[in-house]
Amino acid sequence: MPDSASINARFCSQCGQAVTVLDASFCKECGAPLAGTLWLSHEISWRPFTAFFLSLVPGLGQFYKGRRGAAIVWFFGVTFAYQASPPLGFLLHLICAGNAAFAGAIREEAVARSARANASRALPAAARRPQ
Repeated sequence: MPDSASINARFCSQCGQAVTVLDASFCKECGAPLAGTLWLSHEISWRPFTAFFLSLVPGLGQFYKGRRGAAIVWFFGVTFAYQASPPLGFLLHLICAGNAAFAGAIREEAVARSARANASRALPAAARRPQ
């Protein structure tokens, strides 16, 4: 059985060098940012964009992910919302597709890292300098 490092091999899109550090954000050879590594987890067994596009039919993206109960709830919920109010139905349909695509796929540490970076940018320069 091949080891997990060879299955999840990544390469820099700029210089083509292999990326050996699992959570690397930048290429160690050329310094280019590594695309697709910051937000999506590599430990999921489904493809987020496939789930998103399957959600053109409400609930089908959740069904694809193996969440059968959620698929049924989303299907009937979105269908009911479309009948009650088409704009509400459309909004709920977008939420359904986003939930199918990204629930469980977004790395929590990436969100926390992004929040810390945004908070430090919001501080004035004087507040960021250590005394």
